[in-house]
Amino acid sequence: MFAYCPKNKIFGIFFLFFLSFVFYLFSFSPVSAQGLDFGVATTYKLDDKNLENGDILSISPGKNILERSSTNYDEKMFGVYVAKPKIVYRTTDSDFPVLRSGESQVSVTNFNGPIKKGDYITSSEIKGKGQKASLLTGFVLGVALSDFDGKSGKEITYQGKKYRQGSVLLAVGIGPASPLSLKTGGGLFGIVEGMLGNLAFNFQATKDFSKIMRYIIAGLVAISAIFINFHTFGKNVTHGIEAIGRNPMAKLSIQSMIIINVVLIAILSLAAIILSIAIVSF
Repeated sequence: MFAYCPKNKIFGIFFLFFLSFVFYLFSFSPVSAQGLDFGVATTYKLDDKNLENGDILSISPGKNILERSSTNYDEKMFGVYVAKPKIVYRTTDSDFPVLRSGESQVSVTNFNGPIKKGDYITSSEIKGKGQKASLLTGFVLGVALSDFDGKSGKEITYQGKKYRQGSVLLAVGIGPASPLSLKTGGGLFGIVEGMLGNLAFNFQATKDFSKIMRYIIAGLVAISAIFINFHTFGKNVTHGIEAIGRNPMAKLSIQSMIIINVVLIAILSLAAIILSIAIVSF
């Protein structure tokens, strides 16, 4: 039987302390943002010899295939190419793992400036490479969980200009950004910027946004035509009718003037109607 003694007590305390320390290291220490991907990737068929780990992929319009993104705030963004995922679901005749949710290293540049934790990341003109999202609205790939100062990484050249390319750990969540999470300035201008951002976001998030705008523009065209008719040609007709009573001798010329103004009212009204219909229809 184990005999109790002060030495055993001291040994037990140190042993428990050691176990607690090891548990802390493995459970609570910060995770390195280098090469770790958390999420389930699915393999897809890709034909791109220049594809690099962390590249952003989009659905090619009209081709129904995946290719590296090359449009700012691309609404067709599909996911991130992960060369060595932790978990992967392999499909038939497909060898390229693509992550659509979770955490992943994403290839980025300083095309739109340095990146800090909490910044939205979106696609850019540089094929497959992400950038900091600065628009109040637009599609994003997710939120950065690490920094990229725009000074480290390797140097690349795009359209004659030099940029730096690196990677950030990203919480992938493809969709439209919320302006509530975008950083705005302080003071009155910051408040106004935030309010305008929310308004723009709500309008753009509406599926019938373009249709609503067309109706608004068509209505403004119609109102403008009515205003011009009544404040120009309409007044001429009213003054002409009054002038006939005061000057019967000039009745013929006054009537001609009235007819011309009525014709102009009809032409302007017809043009406004045609233009409004065209705006709403196209």
